[in-house]
Amino acid sequence: MPSLQAAVFPPSLKELDPPPLDLFDLDEHFANEKIRLAQLTNKCTDEDIDYFVKNCGDVLGVSNQCQDSTNPKEILYFIFMELVKFKNRSFS
Repeated sequence: MPSLQAAVFPPSLKELDPPPLDLFDLDEHFANEKIRLAQLTNKCTDEDIDYFVKNCGDVLGVSNQCQDSTNPKEILYFIFMELVKFKNRSFS
């Protein structure tokens, strides 16, 4: 009997579809803070003030430094205190 040799063929891999980029808001991930704040400002109305403050806190990176990031008053208080600290340092 002849010796056995394994028949090895390279696998035929199916090409993957490109990612559906139309489902993602690329501006949200790659835009700078000013552009993201401008987009948020254009999207909100006077009735959306809580939503606006919470999302501005997220954009500015303030929400993770507040005690209660779901409370818009806490976010505004933190930003105000940071402004006061900045003003005190610049006038000293």
